[in-house]
Amino acid sequence: MDSIQARERILNGPILKTMVILAWPVMLTGALQALYNLVDAFWLGRLGTAAMAAPGMAWPIIFFFQSFSGGFQAAGTAFVAQYFGAGNKKGAEKSAGQIVAFLLFSSIFFGALGFSLAPTVLRLIGTPADVFPSALIYLRIECAALPIMFTGQAFGGLVLGVGNTRTPMYLNVSSLILNAILDPVMVFGWGFFPAWGVAGAAAATVISRAMVAVIGVALLVSGRLGLTLRVRNLRPDFRHIVQILRVGLPNALDQISTSLGFVVMVGLVAGFGTTVVAAYTVGNRIINLINAATYGAASALMAMIGQNLGADQEKRAETIAKKGIVSTFAALAILYLVLLGARRFLFAIFVADQAVIKEGAWYITIFGISVPFFALFDACAAVFRGSGHTVPPMVMAIVRLWGLRVFLSWLFGYQLGFGTTGMWVGMTLSNVLAGLALYLWVRRGNWKRKIIKTVGPLAETP
Repeated sequence: MDSIQARERILNGPILKTMVILAWPVMLTGALQALYNLVDAFWLGRLGTAAMAAPGMAWPIIFFFQSFSGGFQAAGTAFVAQYFGAGNKKGAEKSAGQIVAFLLFSSIFFGALGFSLAPTVLRLIGTPADVFPSALIYLRIECAALPIMFTGQAFGGLVLGVGNTRTPMYLNVSSLILNAILDPVMVFGWGFFPAWGVAGAAAATVISRAMVAVIGVALLVSGRLGLTLRVRNLRPDFRHIVQILRVGLPNALDQISTSLGFVVMVGLVAGFGTTVVAAYTVGNRIINLINAATYGAASALMAMIGQNLGADQEKRAETIAKKGIVSTFAALAILYLVLLGARRFLFAIFVADQAVIKEGAWYITIFGISVPFFALFDACAAVFRGSGHTVPPMVMAIVRLWGLRVFLSWLFGYQLGFGTTGMWVGMTLSNVLAGLALYLWVRRGNWKRKIIKTVGPLAETP
């Protein structure tokens, strides 16, 4: 389906069928991204519990950087979708070039910062002594490769704006296959290649992501995806950067606050020892597999809401929001029940330690209850982001992580003495309460104003 066909389907096609067509490639892509880490966990688990826990300690810091990039990736989706829906290709391409240039510059800055501060941050979050050396190596390799990560994220967001979700899927399938091949070779060594251990797992992931970034940029430059990345649009334009910041910064603050909350959460988890860290690490990665359905639905909603508002189809956008939110919640409720039945089996694939399997199964039993409510939260946030109104999800993300999750996990887990069970309950309540609150905010309807009305010359038809 090319970009013109996608636009016609988004603006005039059956809503749920169009949502599925757009969502399933993103769902598969999200599952593949989760499998990146699960493949790492599979092989690193053969080196021991400490090696398997290392990516888990590094992940919140990596997620912090991904969150910044993801905030502006979502802004790129919103601008491109609304311009494309309005039939303004020139405006879409200008926004695309500015997003790519901004993220490239930012990735260099954050990569250097993360590399230098990695030891300090890992100590601050209470990394266990036996995990620290491996976590430091893993984190520094990921920081050095931030330009690759940011470029790949920019590509995905821009093509989503024109309704193309299959190309990123094809690239990520290829990337996962490459990662699966490289992981055992670089972790354990093969032939003349030395055994790099944890560093090998990080390097394999970076090389695999590089393939997506390079091919993605080449496709954008070629114009084959309905959106052309032009050199003249890469030159920083202060007016356009301000406009992008206006939409992207709340997105970034939303995701950054979430990532910082996860950093604190890992510190709370680490207080219960390496076994609990390992259970939490693998458990999150298993849950992320079914959350791929949430990410797919949210991505479809962003593109559909954005293009319909750009085309002045407010009523259709409202119907899309209602149907998308309800169907996403229902789908994740079903997937949680499937996960609940398979939780011990899934843990046993990646972990041999029975103590880790027991704690991990208990974690999924409790925290998994909140998975449909996280889907509710993410679907509602996608409605706001697709329309370019990014402050409400930012506010609720901060409340969810800092006002609820961190506080309740600390209160139940430590202060009231319920241990890990109390911590898992606190995490669950944060998703349930925040999901319901953001849903009520969506129902107010203040997200229905499109953002390209206020961006000046870019809104003009070329």
